[in-house]
Amino acid sequence: MNDTIAALATPAAPAALAVIRVSGPRSREITDLLLRKPVRWHPQKAWHREIWDGAERLDDVVLLYWQQPRSYTGEEMIEVSCHGNPLLVDRILAAYFTRGARAALPGEFTQRAFLHGKLDLTQAEAIADLIHAGSLRSLTVAQEMKEGRLGRVLAGARTTLLELVAHAEAFLDFPEEDIDPEVGAGMLHRIDRLRDELLGLAGSAPTGRLLREGIVVVLAGRPNVGKSSLFNAILRQSRAIVSPHPGTTRDTIESLCQIHGFPVRLIDTAGHRTAEHPVEAEGVRRAEEALRSADIILHVSVAPEPPEADPVSRAPLLPHQRLLLVANKGDLGIHPERRSQLCVSTLTRQGLPELDRLLHQEIASLAPDASTGSAVNARQEAALRRAAAALERASAAFRAGLACELWCLELRTALQAVGEVMGAVTSEEVLDEVFRRFCIGK
Repeated sequence: MNDTIAALATPAAPAALAVIRVSGPRSREITDLLLRKPVRWHPQKAWHREIWDGAERLDDVVLLYWQQPRSYTGEEMIEVSCHGNPLLVDRILAAYFTRGARAALPGEFTQRAFLHGKLDLTQAEAIADLIHAGSLRSLTVAQEMKEGRLGRVLAGARTTLLELVAHAEAFLDFPEEDIDPEVGAGMLHRIDRLRDELLGLAGSAPTGRLLREGIVVVLAGRPNVGKSSLFNAILRQSRAIVSPHPGTTRDTIESLCQIHGFPVRLIDTAGHRTAEHPVEAEGVRRAEEALRSADIILHVSVAPEPPEADPVSRAPLLPHQRLLLVANKGDLGIHPERRSQLCVSTLTRQGLPELDRLLHQEIASLAPDASTGSAVNARQEAALRRAAAALERASAAFRAGLACELWCLELRTALQAVGEVMGAVTSEEVLDEVFRRFCIGK
């Protein structure tokens, strides 16, 4: 961390403004080399200056100085606000690089913030979720995680584990001081309660996946039942081509949207039929692939036809999947056997509000923990489950009256796993994996 790093912190696209971040021990020194009018640096104060590369004037900029340790990274840091032409940004960055700074790696600013103790690993990971949040609910959860909600819970769990380990090791060091039965029962209660708490946090992982990746809703059914029209109606925009001729959709069409604050990946698919053309066959194959990845399958049929006319509705589901049956073209009439089924019309918008409410109910049931503010990722889930398993083994060993050394070892294993989630004890490989998915400049 002795290097001084620089990178664009805003999107690399034409804009009114761009912000370049420079962090490290030589931030001010290198910036001074680009100025003809010197700056008397004061923390959190802005200066309007011209930046020069030798004899060539690059741009007039606003410089903001952040003093160590009160910066985002915990280091000396300068933010350069310049005009947002990518060519201009590249020239300013090149001027920094030729004077001793280097290009920041993806996530390196946040990694330095973590290494300087500005945030724990759960907060660092939440920053990436905050940047990429695709819905109001995922944004809210990411903000709460960034503010340290999960970190505070785990800090409490880690404190409890430290106390339990200290108590157990004191007993090992002083075997003549036997554990009082009430103290022993109290320890067992604390171990079991902590195990349940960690399992509860790990159980929020499916919700985290749905909030980060989006809930996959796939429209399926025979050709010419109006899947593309329904796709457009749900999106409230003309995204898919609609035609009265069967087989118009030959590929999957995907669009991101929000349904009552949840991120949704809505996928329109080719109609299920026996394909006579290689392109049609590929479209059907892709439709089947999309169905396997679906969280919710919205099976579309035709309202005037009897239910038995649509054999696809009998397709087996995977354990995690939900199936919603919707009959389209209700404006052409509704078959008597479909009276209890949801019938809609994309032409008259009949039944679409009811479909919207039904989708909301199913989506909310898939992500019941979205309001709790905790939605752990796959790495965090794995570590939490290891900790809970170790506590379960410690509890079993304690109940069986086994040697204190055995269940004390399990408590230490749990302590190690909880520390991995927070970053208290984390290998360099884990850190590289965590920050690798960040964007450059963050």
